[in-house]
Amino acid sequence: MKFEQLEKKINKLDNDIESLRRAKHYLSNKDEINEIIEILNQERQVYADEIYIGDGIAYIECLEVIKGLLNKELGKDEQIELLEIIKENHKRKSPNVSKKSYGLNAWLKFLDVECTWTEIPHKDWAILIITGFKPRTNQ
Repeated sequence: MKFEQLEKKINKLDNDIESLRRAKHYLSNKDEINEIIEILNQERQVYADEIYIGDGIAYIECLEVIKGLLNKELGKDEQIELLEIIKENHKRKSPNVSKKSYGLNAWLKFLDVECTWTEIPHKDWAILIITGFKPRTNQ
């Protein structure tokens, strides 16, 4: 993925910021810690802007693919292929870099796709049926 290194940087900054927030409860130099947190947040924002700048175009590309899959039963192979297409269009592993979820369900929620998952007895993979989506108007 094109933005894998940026994702890692953001995750590291998120961890550092969270650690500083926790440390602030135990240390007396709260103002200095707040300044450092602000600097780290600004750096994080620069990286986040770079990662998410192409999301509008990626969203449209993904919807074109998803439209062709409406109301079809998608098994394991189709789901894996869809996930790879979505990640490739967005050039990153996860829909929200700050969250640890990066599977197909997380991406479908991020793209406002309406779907149902049907468990199949004695199978380890559910069937996915995409039933619709809520188009974004602010893209």
